[in-house]
Amino acid sequence: MKRTGRYLTLSNDINSLTPPGSIASSDYRLTTIFSDDRENYGWKIVDIKQLIPIGATARPGAWALMSIRPDSFDNGTTFSVWAATRQPFDNSLIGTFVLSIGDNYSLRTEHVATNHLSLFYNDGDIPYYNITLEEYEITSREEIMFKIKETSQSLSDIS
Repeated sequence: MKRTGRYLTLSNDINSLTPPGSIASSDYRLTTIFSDDRENYGWKIVDIKQLIPIGATARPGAWALMSIRPDSFDNGTTFSVWAATRQPFDNSLIGTFVLSIGDNYSLRTEHVATNHLSLFYNDGDIPYYNITLEEYEITSREEIMFKIKETSQSLSDIS
């Protein structure tokens, strides 16, 4: 694994109650925020924060950064079961952000996302986010290892 020297900051808000590239059920939503399908590249998440523009209405500040794709669920029912009971234990969980607590984020610093990032949050909330990524060149073997790590011991049925 070798650093490329490239950093990327994802700063935005989910600006729709029904964003494209998402799935929702039972008060939960999973929305795609980043996709990079290049082979032999991975992204290490360096920092996660909430980004609130000046003058913006305060919004609820709780979300999780995941590497699972919304389209990996067959339907809303399987997503609902995963969201309600399995999501906190899923290997695709990279970090969480909760505005209402003092040390407001938790991050798995060793996690390398190979293709995809999504936000998991309460349906009806519109989270602001500011996520800093660092790009790495990885070998084919490392890429396979990181993909297996994201899905092994996963409690969701990912194909």
